[in-house]
Order: sequence, then C-alpha cells, then structure tokens
Amino acid sequence: MTINLNRWGVFLAFCTILLFNTTARAQPKVYFAFVSHNEETQNWNNTPFYTLNRGKLVTIATYFKQYGVKWNMQSDWLYLNNVLKQETPALKALTGNKHILRWMHEDQGVEMDPHAHESQYLYPDVVYLMDSLGLPESKVMGGTIYNANNGMNKWTNLVNGQYGLKFPQKFWRPDYMMGGGTPNHVDDLKYYGFWNPQSQTNYLVHDTTSRLRHIGIGCDLKVETTSTVSERVSALRDVLQKVQSGQYPSDGFYVQNIFFEQADLNNPAFAGMLMQIADSVNTWVVAGKAEWKSLKEAYTQWETAYSARVFQWECGQLTATTTPELAGIKVYPNPFSEKILPEGLNGDENFVLWNALGACAWSGRQIWDQDFSGLSKGVYFLQVLGKNGAAVLKVVKE
Repeated sequence: MTINLNRWGVFLAFCTILLFNTTARAQPKVYFAFVSHNEETQNWNNTPFYTLNRGKLVTIATYFKQYGVKWNMQSDWLYLNNVLKQETPALKALTGNKHILRWMHEDQGVEMDPHAHESQYLYPDVVYLMDSLGLPESKVMGGTIYNANNGMNKWTNLVNGQYGLKFPQKFWRPDYMMGGGTPNHVDDLKYYGFWNPQSQTNYLVHDTTSRLRHIGIGCDLKVETTSTVSERVSALRDVLQKVQSGQYPSDGFYVQNIFFEQADLNNPAFAGMLMQIADSVNTWVVAGKAEWKSLKEAYTQWETAYSARVFQWECGQLTATTTPELAGIKVYPNPFSEKILPEGLNGDENFVLWNALGACAWSGRQIWDQDFSGLSKGVYFLQVLGKNGAAVLKVVKE
C-alpha cells in the first residue's frame, strides 16, 4: 500500500488505532507538576516583599486551578512563621477570610509539603508549624541532601520517625522523600522512579528493610528569572519525546517536576512565564501523552496502578531497546527522503515511526512500501516490534 499524501492528516488520525493492534506495550505518560520552595535565606520578614508575593501566589494558584495544573508548594520555617505573623484580617479578606496557605490548599487545590534545610528547625518542627496553620499533614519530605548531613540532621534519622528540636512534642514520620540533593546542588540525583534507599553511601541501592521511599523527580528542570519559555518547554518536550519514542523503558513511571523558587514570583515577568509553560504542557495533556499529578497523586498512582513496583532510571540514560531477536536489524538509506528499507527482519514485525516531539507519524506493517516524502525533515525514531522482541532505531528525514 502506498500512502495518499492528500489524505496524510486522515491517516495520522488512525495512528493510535494502528498502535493498539501492534505487539508493543503502549508507552507510559509523563506526570508533570510544578514544585516551589521558599527558603530561610529569603526576605519573608519584609512586609512589602511578603505582601507582593502573596498577590502573585493568588494569581498563579487561580490560573493553575482553572487549567488543571498541579502544584506542590513546599515551605520552610521562616515563611511559615511569617504566615502566622503577617496574615492580617485585611489580607485574609482577599482570600475568603483564610490565610494564604489555607486558601491555596482548600480553595485552589495546591498540595502543601514541608521543606527544611534543618539549620535551625528540623523537619518535624516545620511540620508542627504547618499543623499550627491548620494544614493537612504531608508525608513527603520536600527535598534533602542524600549523601551528607542536611544541616544538623540527616534523612536516615527520619526513616522510623523523629521528634522536633524547637517543638520536641512533635513526632513526624514521612513515607516519601523528594529529590536527592547534594551540598550546594553540585551533583544532585536526576532519576525517575521509586525505591527505598539503603543508606547515604548506598542511596541508589533498593533496601526492602528500609521503609522510607524516594520519589524520583526526573531531569533538573528549574525555571529561573533568566530562563526563557522556549528553552524550558524544549527541555520538557525532550523528556516527553524520550518516553513516547521508547528511548526510556515502556514499563517505567515518570514523574517530572517543574521547579521554581517562590520568591522569584516577585519578578514582574515570572508569573507569566510559568503560565505559558503550563499552557504548553497542557497541549500534551490534551493529546493524552501527559497528566498533571501532584506528588501525592503520583505516589498514590504508583502504589495502586503500578503495584508499587521498584523503578529507577536516570535522566538522559537511553534504554538498550534492542532485544537479541532483533539485534541485526538495520535501515537504509539513512538519512532517507522517501523510503525506509529495513533489513534483518524475521517477517512478523510491526513498525511505529515517532517524531522528535514524541508523536506517532506512522504505524503499521510493510514499511518498505510506504512513501514518506511528505514527512517534515528532522529526526525520527523507528520502533520495530516483533513477536519476541523490540528495537528502536534513530533515522533522519532529509
């Protein structure tokens, strides 16, 4: 069969149906969420700074709720103390007579987690302050140093729970810890998946006797005041493309956070940049390739639909997708202009051609009969699906 290029768009509409009939496992979705920190080194004691930031929080939280965007706001002790001190009746009147964090959580669906550098307050102390503000108790540590002390504490002290230092009556036992930082962020972990780290020195070793689980948050995708929308969206698209094209394992679980510093919202252009990034991700959500999930929603999905299976995959690591049964497959010419001609086939293969955005450009059998002259120039990934194996080959359309 030769593709009628005048009907190319109609053909693509059936790509998903054709994929369903292949022997391949469908690629998983990417679960996106914004994650923000407020730090103990920032100017939260300054009332004009705090008040300006509060207004920005209202803007972003309202926009995110309207468009289904998920956000984990992770707060340290200094900001929480200022919420307790600076939320006047006049300010609360602007948010339904609630302080800003309660309004964000109850009315806008923002998930609240503790964050602590533990220079003065331990994680249980930060959770105590959140309790004082009437916030639900999170089971997620919002970042910690994995291979050294985190201030005056270390994550291993929290495996079975710990009492506070400022508030010694407070006991907190998290179930999950996010991130995997290093001192000064010089070599942070960039992994997807869930596992139970064994120790500071053997953090990547899964230990079934350790109850505290690591949430991998993927590649380092931080939005800064010097960032541009296009380069951040490009980096996010690259993650999506690697998952959708089979360059990352098809049985993986991919949580990709989009990180920002809460204080950066006081920059005049910053909130608009976050909203534009959210809009871009929503095009992938609408296409069925991604979902917005808060950290709690993600780990609940992992515990249920994924059956809490251990998974660990480093950002940028490409899977060895070629199985022994298909190890001899090659394609020519490469680059190609019209035809893709594979050799080394067993005769039972199906094919899926993915573009660099992770979208299906074609799928079916007898790829050698197809005319691809109407395809846009660029990089593609040819997924070869046999009865007993699979392979992914990079091809270039010229």
